[in-house]
Amino acid sequence: MVEVASSTARRVPLPARRHWLTGEVARRLRDSCGVDGGGLVVGVSGGADSVALLFACVTAAERDGTSMPRAVHVNHHLREGADDDAAFVENLCETHRIPFHARDVYPGLRRGNTAEHARTLRYEALADVARSQRAGAVAVAHHGDDQLETMLIALGRGTGADGLAGMPWRRSIADGVALVRPLLAARATDCAEYCRCAGVTWRDDPGNRDRDRVRARLRQDVIPVLEELWPDAPRRATGAADAVDTARAALTAVLDERFGPPDRRAWARADLAGLPVSVVAAGLRRAALDAAPDRSDDFGRRVLEPAASAILGSAIAPPAAAPKRFDWPGGLRLHVDTRAVRLVAPE
Repeated sequence: MVEVASSTARRVPLPARRHWLTGEVARRLRDSCGVDGGGLVVGVSGGADSVALLFACVTAAERDGTSMPRAVHVNHHLREGADDDAAFVENLCETHRIPFHARDVYPGLRRGNTAEHARTLRYEALADVARSQRAGAVAVAHHGDDQLETMLIALGRGTGADGLAGMPWRRSIADGVALVRPLLAARATDCAEYCRCAGVTWRDDPGNRDRDRVRARLRQDVIPVLEELWPDAPRRATGAADAVDTARAALTAVLDERFGPPDRRAWARADLAGLPVSVVAAGLRRAALDAAPDRSDDFGRRVLEPAASAILGSAIAPPAAAPKRFDWPGGLRLHVDTRAVRLVAPE
């Protein structure tokens, strides 16, 4: 581990201190992310987004008299130039007297999805630094452009409300440590502008131009078209994600009350009576995905709504209308009789 620490940080130029992004980050940390000015760790890759976030957090801390955030760079050792990125962030923090920590992870040595391993190891490293510094939150630089890409990917994959809600402002990554995203209402161009106002440079990730990557392809070929049709669509995506998240929370409350936890496999039909078909379908989908998590693409309306309609429609029908059985993907079977509904998974 490399660490540079100081009780003070060099003030950034006045244009950056007066830039709207400083106030935006401070407000979002407080209002949307629930960070009260205590210890904060900032993940810094070296790109314009994370550098802007770091300096906005530093400036807000200086202005408000709160503790200085600590920068953390996680080196994944996945591409040429990774060590140069790490050295850049370290030098940047040393120059501006920002406490700095470095962590090395090696997702390329693990079998399976390298990107998924990189994300898991990165968050583990960030949480580890946060715990060691008694910081309750880790800030990362996902912004509105990232949010729109996330929602488009979820839409293309056919995911439900969980995917369309995008990335949340705040979520837990370890006991006592929250991951927060105070830039979700900002744009990538805002971050670059802020860096220029602060008089700092950044590193470019060549992977952002690799058209074989889904996000890079969306960024180059899809989002520009969307912005021609709906200017500033990425910034608006965060508002749409918030609305979906609110609806998801309301639906989850209903499902928890009427269906119980996701791993429940049997329900009294009387407990489901009176619900809309779409809500019953959502409850069945949640249970099915808990039993067969790798079959999310298979549980759409065509599979779910006939079963939901049978549950509700035959609830008041003569007993001769039941029982019924629905054979579902993944070897799942849904049994509906006059009194109960049971989901059976293969052993």
